[in-house]
Amino acid sequence: QLPPFGRGVGASPPLASRQMQPGGLKQYTVPEAKCALAKVIKELAAKQDELNALAAQSDTTEADERAQELMPEITKILGGFFKEEGFPEGPMGAMMGFMALQGAVAQEQADGGSDLADAVQMLKGAMMQTDVPTRDQLQGMCTRLEAGAA
Repeated sequence: QLPPFGRGVGASPPLASRQMQPGGLKQYTVPEAKCALAKVIKELAAKQDELNALAAQSDTTEADERAQELMPEITKILGGFFKEEGFPEGPMGAMMGFMALQGAVAQEQADGGSDLADAVQMLKGAMMQTDVPTRDQLQGMCTRLEAGAA
């Protein structure tokens, strides 16, 4: 008798069982998330001149076209950070990293804080809308996160 469709030798386990296996998404505490986000914001700040130069070279004011030009560079920065944190490389790893941060964001919001939510929104804006924060905005967010992580 043949095995059920899709369950032959070497077939992947059903999605539900893969999600339940150990080693799923990393879970951050609020202080861990603040330290992690401060680190990636510092990386973004270090590359800001490069990103601004790339944006200045852009001959379009259309947000979609500009996103296509800047998004690969921003994704490299964020993707590299999330890879160091144990997530897959590339945009999928960045997306999984943001998902893993949501538990800490929810916990901080339940406690009345907003630093993590604001930092995640800033990074998602940089990645998705290529809304690159200014150096002052990055430094201000870093200061907030570091003060809250202590």
